[in-house]
Amino acid sequence: MYSMYSKLLLLLLTTLPNLHSKSIDQWSPSVSYLEVVELAKGGSSYFQGLLGVFLRSGEFGSSVNINLAKQWSEVAYRNSHPFGSYNLANIAMLEGDFAKATQHYQDAALLLQRKASDGDPVSMYCMGEIDFQVIPTNVPRALEWFKKSSDLGYPQAQATLGALYLNGLPGLLPKNTKEGISLLSKAVRKKSLTARFNLGMAYLNGDGVKTDAGKAVQWLRVAESQNFAEAQYTLGLLLLEGKDGVEKNTVEGLTFLEKASAQNHQLATRYLEKYQGLESTVSSSPLAENFSANDQERLENAKKAYTGVGSSKNYDKAFALFYPLAKSGNAEAARFVGLMKFSGKGTNKNIKEARQWLSVASQKGDMSAKQLLEKYKSLFQ
Repeated sequence: MYSMYSKLLLLLLTTLPNLHSKSIDQWSPSVSYLEVVELAKGGSSYFQGLLGVFLRSGEFGSSVNINLAKQWSEVAYRNSHPFGSYNLANIAMLEGDFAKATQHYQDAALLLQRKASDGDPVSMYCMGEIDFQVIPTNVPRALEWFKKSSDLGYPQAQATLGALYLNGLPGLLPKNTKEGISLLSKAVRKKSLTARFNLGMAYLNGDGVKTDAGKAVQWLRVAESQNFAEAQYTLGLLLLEGKDGVEKNTVEGLTFLEKASAQNHQLATRYLEKYQGLESTVSSSPLAENFSANDQERLENAKKAYTGVGSSKNYDKAFALFYPLAKSGNAEAARFVGLMKFSGKGTNKNIKEARQWLSVASQKGDMSAKQLLEKYKSLFQ
């Protein structure tokens, strides 16, 4: 009997340290993303806030989900953890509410500094961000926080510091492309969205690596797949403009910009505004000329879907393909959009918009559109 109790006591003693380690509210490189989720659901305010940070920034392979990030951050905030207020400040910045952001940053800073001084790598990174970008800034101190966090293996700090090393900061951080790429690579291996995006931009701009648009697009696509608005915006512009060895793709480019705009990316929204309103489409479309092979292929696929010749007839698919091409200045696509608006096939019926789109096509020299305008003149009045 004594032997059995001894074994039971030994078992308890050997398992208690593991249970205790799970109760410690501090991230380490050994903590997986799934463990962060489990600990957050288990009631840890630290990991609730950290999950909010991950969902906002896309770390450890997670997809960006601002709404869910906000929910977890509010839970952490109600539980008085500074990760909550810090992350709500960043979300407020994304939403353009700078007064709210400032208040949340102020709420977070004092407690974050204490936790950072106690050795928490995530708090170090958060303090680095606050010192780096919140007025009054303290860039030297921010760099020290980033370095300490990076040395403890926090990927977002490695990705941020790596990008800074690629260009350097005069008088504060010497340019060191080797160290920059090394840090970015470490963070990429840990599925850091920040690192994936920064590496893509490094290839795009030739920072520390040879300029390679193909590799830039490859990494930006990985970042975009995690629903990162800045990557969607950057990819959208690259594909719309078709520069630097990137093959032009109007439809996909507009799709990426629309995805970024849906996440309140202001530059993407303003860019897309150029394509809203039919008059601006006629007068100022920068993409009206020199359509790429990809655009021509999409036009042919749209016509097949519309007519059912060479493909099954699918008006919804046809309109989805015609519309971005029409907005970018393709006269034939504009004619088909006008026809579909006129008939209500694949879209809502709208005689006024039908006339406007047919007018766009006619002004661009599409004779069929001109004939249709004349034929149905009485209906368009």
